[in-house]
Amino acid sequence: MPGVLPASGREAYTPARGRLIVTNGYCEGGCAERVSPRQRSVDAVRQQQPSMAAPQAPAVRVLTS
Repeated sequence: MPGVLPASGREAYTPARGRLIVTNGYCEGGCAERVSPRQRSVDAVRQQQPSMAAPQAPAVRVLTS
């Protein structure tokens, strides 16, 4: 399988390059997207909040003769 050429330096590792590597399947693992500490805390709070159940339609009565 073709791979990715090594970058010439740190500045060559851009978000766009990373996206292409992951999208094309060249990443062999450990490619979890980095999340800022602020976003991580927002996500944690969101997971702790109870979700509201979807309203359900009332039961339909079937008349038998």
